[in-house]
Amino acid sequence: MLLYQHQIEWIKVGQPIPETSLLVAAGGDGTINYAVNNIDLAETKLFVLPLGRGNALAHILNISVRMLSEKDVEHFEVVEFPILEANGKLAVFGAGIGLGSEIVKYANPYSQLGMSSYIASTIRSIQVNPSYNICVNGDMHSGLLAAEVSLWGRVGFGLPLTRQDSPGPFLTLIKGRPFHVAVLFLIGQMPGWDGAKTVPGDSFVLESEVDIPAHIDGETFLTKKLAVKSSAKRGKLIKPGDSAAGHQIG
Repeated sequence: MLLYQHQIEWIKVGQPIPETSLLVAAGGDGTINYAVNNIDLAETKLFVLPLGRGNALAHILNISVRMLSEKDVEHFEVVEFPILEANGKLAVFGAGIGLGSEIVKYANPYSQLGMSSYIASTIRSIQVNPSYNICVNGDMHSGLLAAEVSLWGRVGFGLPLTRQDSPGPFLTLIKGRPFHVAVLFLIGQMPGWDGAKTVPGDSFVLESEVDIPAHIDGETFLTKKLAVKSSAKRGKLIKPGDSAAGHQIG
């Protein structure tokens, strides 16, 4: 007995995404970011299969990272999720400038290798001791390692920058020795550390007199200005639900 029949089209990152009511995004934050920026958010629902750094978003939105069974997909729920806007692009996780962007850049080639990729990229990044003068919403902050604007107050694999559960955006300014910062990132002890300050806000403009490393989700580049704010757009995510709360497929 045929229960469902669907036409499936495989699309790689960088290719145009045709109009569709459902898009399965299998990958990390870069893949999810590309999907969000290239679909009609009002018409297309996302089903995320998290890989690599996509696990962070999975933990935040309670998306299963294990293999799904037939029973898992008997019921589903559609949830909306907020989005950031950074320099005119949409971001599902966060954006920033400074050392954090260097770590993202070095981690990209190893994004399928799990936590070891972040350890390797962090070790490579902390071999230098960068110091940036960054103007945040008109106020100058000297000697920063990084300035990160995160939607969920988290970094990497979901390590917390704030103990708040509600979405931001949150701005985190980080000072200190790179090795010390790296250790704190890895053990998840950023909240309350004197060298890091996290504050909520509606929008943040990060500026530098010279080009410095920056990132929007997994995309890295050089810039003198990064403007980040909450987007009026929202995404729609499909995820397996329980029989009480979910909607029967079919």
